[in-house]
Amino acid sequence: MDRQASENITKATSVPPEASSDQNSERRIQPAPQPMPSDVNSHDNKQAISDQEGRQPGSPEPAQAAPHSIFSRRTKMFIIFMTVFATFFSPFSSFLYLPAITPIAEAYHRSVGDINLTVTLYQVMQAISPLFFGDLSDQIGRRPVYMATFTIYLAANIALALQNSYGALLFLRALQSTGSSATVAIGNAVIADLTTPAERGGYITIVQATIMFAPALAPVLGGILTQYLGWRSTFWFLVIAAGVFIVLYVPLVPETARHIVGNGSIPPPTLNKSIISSVHWRRKRRDVEANPGEEPFPEPKKLPRRIPIPNIWAAIRIAFEKDVGLLLLFNSLLVMSNYAMLVPLQDVIRRRYHFNDLQVGLCYIPYAIGNIIGALLMGKVLNWNYARVARSLGMTPDRKRNDELRKFPIERARTDPVWPWVVLAIAMTACWGWVVDSGASLAAPLVVLFFQGVGVAGPMSALSTVLVDLYPSNAGRVSSTFNLTRAAISAVASAVIQLIIDAWGYGYTYLFLAMLLLVASPSILCVRIWGPKWREERYVRIEKQQAKEQEKQAARQRAG
Repeated sequence: MDRQASENITKATSVPPEASSDQNSERRIQPAPQPMPSDVNSHDNKQAISDQEGRQPGSPEPAQAAPHSIFSRRTKMFIIFMTVFATFFSPFSSFLYLPAITPIAEAYHRSVGDINLTVTLYQVMQAISPLFFGDLSDQIGRRPVYMATFTIYLAANIALALQNSYGALLFLRALQSTGSSATVAIGNAVIADLTTPAERGGYITIVQATIMFAPALAPVLGGILTQYLGWRSTFWFLVIAAGVFIVLYVPLVPETARHIVGNGSIPPPTLNKSIISSVHWRRKRRDVEANPGEEPFPEPKKLPRRIPIPNIWAAIRIAFEKDVGLLLLFNSLLVMSNYAMLVPLQDVIRRRYHFNDLQVGLCYIPYAIGNIIGALLMGKVLNWNYARVARSLGMTPDRKRNDELRKFPIERARTDPVWPWVVLAIAMTACWGWVVDSGASLAAPLVVLFFQGVGVAGPMSALSTVLVDLYPSNAGRVSSTFNLTRAAISAVASAVIQLIIDAWGYGYTYLFLAMLLLVASPSILCVRIWGPKWREERYVRIEKQQAKEQEKQAARQRAG
């Protein structure tokens, strides 16, 4: 942690770590809780009804709200860089493996279908693993979960590079996915820890761009490694990459979970300390002891002695909230249409244009560039539109302190900009099949892939941002729900798309997918119109649940 962050910590230790808004500003968005639809007796409700995940109910209002995060911009950007780095591993590991499928099948004297089973198994664990680790990171912090999952991932890759049996390959691919897949859910949670709603859209879109860029880059690199160094080299490459991440992460990246360190002004427990933060807080304690008249040294939060059991059912139940369910519906269909284009792409390009593996891999690059442009542009637009909506309501968006969202139409701020991207994605999906069937020159499918990348990136980024806005105190949990639907639908699309193409042909298959997107697109409009009402109903429901819980606790105390 750099010098500026250290000075900020010194100034902020006496301030409640996550005060929601500046109470002296009449133009600031007024404070209100962020609810979490969880069990009545869970810690989530207590945390949700407090002011924006930080100040406990009944605590005095601060004279001036503390900043949402006291980390300096340089420290924050480094944390986000490492978060994006970690997020890259899950989709990258999945697609880096694809060019090696045929050589592995030959090495084990198995059919390609048998080896494809390892791909399906990887996708299944992509859906399940974040449900466990995403919720666990909300309870014990981000650092312990990152270190545990990357230890699993590193060990799995070493074993994959050395194993010599099909059974071991199946098991270790599942283990590899278990270790890497949680990084997507935790990544969005870290962004929520560090950023305010006024700036959050720009950062979450970077994470989403990484998720979508990896499937385009990985086959290119995987083809090069497999062709020149053999299929085992793909796993050794991942070992090296994971080792670099661990070497940087363990000593340098601080804990960010807000229920543990607040806005960075509370020392983390030993398990959550990086080497740099340990040195900083040791020095801070010595300074406080040398000056007894100054503010007392803040005590770290005590973690449970036993590792808590993640509430997987609570993560699944989020999907049944009206607003979340509708957003997940459209996003799932968007992911399905996207994978339906990417999965058969190698066969299409190889058969139509007689390309080798490396040339086929290079054809993914236009899609990757489109993803990056679409996601980064959407990030800028989301931040701009948030500020525009706030000003239209007589409010001043604040990138330093946390604007409160209970009375703010966050659904409108996040979903209004998506429509040009949605139209583009639907149009490119419909065009793709006819372009392939027409036998046009290579330029035609590459142009469609580029604009498909642009069109898909926007809605995915916007929808993941609004989900985190709806559940900022449980961002790991809601992100795991988002990831569950995305991974499950991608597995289905990968399994059935070729069967549908064989039956209907390319043109009608992708026209059908485009029609599904068109029919489902009003779900976004429904959230825009009725989302604030559903969100308020959720607030009221959880407040009633908490009141009942407090009454039961008071009755037990009187009886005791």
